[in-house]
Amino acid sequence: MTDDARGTAWRWERGDGGVWTLWFDQPGRPQNVLDGPALDELDERLAEVEGDSSVLGVLIRSGKPAGFCAGSDLRLFQKAGTAAEVEAYVRRGLDVLDRLMRLGPATTAVLHGACLGGGLELALACRHRAALASSVPLQIGVPEARLGLIPGWGAIEHLPRLLAPKDAFDLLLYGHPIGFLQSRSQGVVSRLISADEPDRLVETLSAEAPAERPFLAEAWADELAFARAKLEQQAVDFPEAQAAIFEVIEIDLAQGPEAAREATVARLVHLAMADASRDAVADFFDRTRG
Repeated sequence: MTDDARGTAWRWERGDGGVWTLWFDQPGRPQNVLDGPALDELDERLAEVEGDSSVLGVLIRSGKPAGFCAGSDLRLFQKAGTAAEVEAYVRRGLDVLDRLMRLGPATTAVLHGACLGGGLELALACRHRAALASSVPLQIGVPEARLGLIPGWGAIEHLPRLLAPKDAFDLLLYGHPIGFLQSRSQGVVSRLISADEPDRLVETLSAEAPAERPFLAEAWADELAFARAKLEQQAVDFPEAQAAIFEVIEIDLAQGPEAAREATVARLVHLAMADASRDAVADFFDRTRG
């Protein structure tokens, strides 16, 4: 039975065996974006799961042919009048994705097409990630550094604990997306599933969650030095963004994820209010319109 709510960003499809599918499909948009209203509604939907003990698993999918989720609300970063407005939006996203991460039933993000920025962070908040076979190639990445920004909803925390250090740094520092083969070999997604294999999607919910990689200062010292040296050999447009990513990782290693989270919010707000990132976002919209 499908949720009969219409004109909303999220809708439920309640399947058999206690497995619900949460569809992300913003009206009037070619791609999903985690703007303020979408975050608020996602929060409401998660509360419904928390209040229903019959739910045993949740699949999160996109109703858009173009992909899973294109990211956070870049328009807000471009047009926000105050730092407080940016900070409120970033913290709201963190709160909602934290709620998803703490959800009792197992969760699987079912990815296809664009899964970028905040969209990848939405997927990382799920226990499992699977790729859906699609005519649109899978694109997984966090492109924020290419716009003078940094990921704000957990990618800097989760990717170094999920991927090999080199792979995590390549995604975070350079912002170039990877396809299915790389994302599968690196451990971002677990498997490729055809759209006509619903049972295999449900099976992902009972699989063992990916194990965290060791994330210790003594083990990461050489990795940080190598990544810095590699970055110095390449021309980047927004070195302040890459510097902020290094700083957050170093704070995480020294003080833990909570301190790193606060540093992430502060650095992202600072970068978002800078003319350089606003110009870069404006240029991005000009290019995509063209």
